[in-house]
Amino acid sequence: MKKKKLLLIGLLVLLFSTGCQKKEGIIRAEEWQDKYPEIYASYMRNEEMEETTFGGSVPIDYLEKYPDLKVFYDGYGFSKEYLRARGHSYALEDVMNTARPKAGASCLSCKTSDFIEVLERDGVEVNKLNFEEFVAENPQMSTISCYDCHKNEPGVVNLTRSHLTDALNHIDEEINSKTLACAQCHVEYYMDAETKKVILPWEKGTDTDSMLAYYEENNVTDWVHPTTGADLLKAQHPEFETFNGSIHYNMGLSCADCHMPEIEEKGDDLLRSHQWTSPLKSEKGLNKSCISCHGGTTDDLIAKVEDVQRGVYDKQEKVSAELLDFIERLTAAIEDGVLSEDDLTHLRDIHRRAQFKWDFVFVENGEGFHNSVRAHEDLDGARSLIQEGIKILEKYDR
Repeated sequence: MKKKKLLLIGLLVLLFSTGCQKKEGIIRAEEWQDKYPEIYASYMRNEEMEETTFGGSVPIDYLEKYPDLKVFYDGYGFSKEYLRARGHSYALEDVMNTARPKAGASCLSCKTSDFIEVLERDGVEVNKLNFEEFVAENPQMSTISCYDCHKNEPGVVNLTRSHLTDALNHIDEEINSKTLACAQCHVEYYMDAETKKVILPWEKGTDTDSMLAYYEENNVTDWVHPTTGADLLKAQHPEFETFNGSIHYNMGLSCADCHMPEIEEKGDDLLRSHQWTSPLKSEKGLNKSCISCHGGTTDDLIAKVEDVQRGVYDKQEKVSAELLDFIERLTAAIEDGVLSEDDLTHLRDIHRRAQFKWDFVFVENGEGFHNSVRAHEDLDGARSLIQEGIKILEKYDR
């Protein structure tokens, strides 16, 4: 009888511990569908591809629309193919199919949590694995979804990217978790030349001058421009760094307040849309986000936003033309062999810094609205550098 009691107790303990054990691995988005149908339905709308006046998720060929890019990115992968992103639903598919070469498996860092799971299990060496081989060996991978921001705990923000948590050691202020969830991937980054580890260059600050100082101190270069010989940097998608310090940021708003508006109250729960897109594309979204604070009509609000974006876009186009002229003149001067060594070094540094500042605005997905003040400052900084370079080159025209 005693043995039977001990056996029964053992079975109960086993059943209890199994039932309470946290499920390991990634719970896929479709597995939450029945429990959170409204959230899942909004998440599935990320598959939509729609245009806005200055952005959107309809794929376009940037190299065709902006031919200057072929000169700016000459010698780098973005001169081979540069398509506008279709949105989160297609992140994994698009990185797998891009014609641009991949440095390593770490190119998957912000495209799928399946890579992060392997990275956490097997360590930093996973970053250096061959991209195509990693994809072939992990056919179960799925694109950005619930796990990326919540792990397996709906409603709780759980950061999954160590490149962000590492970088936050350099940030003194407390940042809203609903912004940090997006900052895991909507940031400027580079890959360590040896380890291929993803690193955010925030040690000195999150503005372009601080990043340039960090890159200089750490000898970071993405590629050497084939006609100017400048050591160049490719900006990525610095939405967080741009938003940081903006009027909305300083008022305590998060990314979710505009990009994930409320869709329903269910009991004590407030449900937010999980279609991560421009609020300008949805009248309901505008009413739940922007208009709730600003008032007015949706048409009036869209006009105001687009007016801000147009100012940045127009200046961006002008600085682009000036940067192209500078590169072409510098290239000609190098080919003619007329530049002094000191001037050549200085002009290459100008190319590096001016192009990074311009690129920082060009690639930022807010199309100037996240922080128009910072966008104009970066474009003005790029223009000032270009003008300095032109003056140096003009000495050799005489």
